[in-house]
Amino acid sequence: MIRWVGRLIALVLLLAPSVNAAGPAAPRFRAVLVAGDGSLEVWDRGIEKLRAGLVAANALVPGHVAQFSARGDRAAEGIGRAELDAVVLAIESLKPAKGEACLVYLTMHGTLDQGLYFQVSDRHLTPAMLDAALTEGCGDAPTFVVASGCYSGGFAAGPMARRNRVILAAARADLPSFGCHTDFDVTVFDGCMLFVLSSAPANVVTLNARLGSCVEAMEMRHRMPQSHPQAWLGSAVPRLVPRLLVPRQG
Repeated sequence: MIRWVGRLIALVLLLAPSVNAAGPAAPRFRAVLVAGDGSLEVWDRGIEKLRAGLVAANALVPGHVAQFSARGDRAAEGIGRAELDAVVLAIESLKPAKGEACLVYLTMHGTLDQGLYFQVSDRHLTPAMLDAALTEGCGDAPTFVVASGCYSGGFAAGPMARRNRVILAAARADLPSFGCHTDFDVTVFDGCMLFVLSSAPANVVTLNARLGSCVEAMEMRHRMPQSHPQAWLGSAVPRLVPRLLVPRQG
């Protein structure tokens, strides 16, 4: 998947609008990174590539990254078990210092009208639950959230939609997203996110435009229905884009 995402993203980057925004560049992040389903490697690969890219770009606050997986073999690597309560506690404990920001990336299956599904706990994380955890752990600090799963659009609306948050969701609340299959290295949305972040978009408007164009191109290429990713771009954080360095292949 990564090779052909790279070819498509080159076209996306040429066509996407470039919008300048005033304000400082993104701070370093305290992060919670979660692959919430162990049935396939696609979710773990996405999180592992994301973390590697963030580390390479020096975008994380050292010692303040919590990574979770639903796969038992990850425990030997020091990665936490992706239990819902443990993830919520990790988000509540982020507590960024002045000048720092929060980053929460959740990739897994989603369920219509229920939220993101944590396989280990057999429970769902709802937008209201995530909003409460972020309010406790991040308060008014700049906060970058990704909800990568089917039917995840509700995370970019309602109580989650606060002025200090950037929220990117993989699909409209009534639609699935794609790439949860052994034929894929990472999911369609996660693959596009990796490549768009690695292109260093100047602001969240450009990030969102490029991300949507990439996902649409991927779905067209594979003759998939459109998932219509959703976004909330908080007015207080126009340039909250994590720095990411991902080696390009092909």
